[in-house]
Formats: sequence, structure tokens, C-alpha cells
Amino acid sequence: MLLNTKRRGVYWYRAAYYVPSVIGGSVAVAVMWRQLFGSNGVINAVAESLGFAPVNWLGNRDTAIWTLILLAIWQFGSPMLIFLAGLRQIPQEIYESASIDGANGWQKFMRITLPLLTPIIFFNLVMQTISGFKVFTQAFIVTGGSGAPLDTTLLYSIYLYNRAFNSFQLGYAAAMAWVMLGIIAVLTAISFKLSSYWVFYETEVR
Repeated sequence: MLLNTKRRGVYWYRAAYYVPSVIGGSVAVAVMWRQLFGSNGVINAVAESLGFAPVNWLGNRDTAIWTLILLAIWQFGSPMLIFLAGLRQIPQEIYESASIDGANGWQKFMRITLPLLTPIIFFNLVMQTISGFKVFTQAFIVTGGSGAPLDTTLLYSIYLYNRAFNSFQLGYAAAMAWVMLGIIAVLTAISFKLSSYWVFYETEVR
């Protein structure tokens, strides 16, 4: 919503938020992320300069997974661009009519923006769910593929890879791949089934 407003420099903010999604899946970015959150990385250096004690981000089971979550958030540029396109497609005449009727900003968001944006929310929900199951490169590089510490970062895809190419249990890994495909298919089918209750399409007659 903020990136859809007409403010000075908003185009630069959009570009800055989108660029990481273009380069975020590369090995180089994952290596950079590992260095940032390393024991002697920039994050700890900044924390020490502010008077905080350094944290073993990648070696602590309470913080290791959050480094991967932050990396995923940093790469949210493509869904953001889709959301922005969806916001641009909402006719301004609807907002003008609501203003004439006395609606405030929150009422416009809840009664106009959110309902008309539900197809975009649904699309991103399905795509991000599928992408979540396929996360591999970032976690493999940042944590070394071992799931350390104490398997807190051992994602399904990494476990599958280790079974196939470290333990050479190819049949087991293939079965895991089929199970993952089945889980994704079931979740996608459930999402489509439930979408009829909350996704609003402008062309529908209710």
C-alpha cells in the first residue's frame, strides 16, 4: 500500500524492494547472507558498536531459522510487484464514490481494496506455498546443508537431497519427492476449494 502511494522517490523504493528477488536465488547472495550473519559478520559488528553482545546467529537453534526467514522476506519483490499491479487495477471511481458517501481510509481498505485484491492474494498464496516447499539453495548454502544446529534448519528439500546424494538412498529420496508432490497438490486443491468462500472476482454476480 505504501509503495502504491504518490510520494517523492517511491520509484526508487520499488526498485530497491524488487531487485533482491531478481538476484536473491543465487549462490552468491546465499554466501553473502552467511557472511553477514556469521560470528564475525557485519550484523554482529553493528550490534557490538551499539553496545549489544554478539550473537551466534547460525549456531543458535533459536535464531538460525530466522536468518532464512529474513532472507525469504528480503526476496519478496516479485509478489510485491504482483500486489502492486493488482492495486493499480482497482478503479479509482470506486474510491471516489466511497469518499462521497463519507467512507474513511480504513473503510475503503476493508470494503474496497481488500475484497478486490483477494484474487491477487489467492494467487500469491498458492505460488508462495509451492515455493516454500522448494526452498533449497539458500538454506543449503547458509547452513551447509547439514540442518545445523540440531536439525532446526533441516528443510524437507535438504533432507531429500542428503538422502539421495549423501546416503545414496535414491529410492527413498524418490519416494520423498512423490510425497512432497502429493502434499503440494493436496494443499493447492484445498486452497482452490476454499477460495470460493473468500476470493471475490469483479465479474461475479452475487
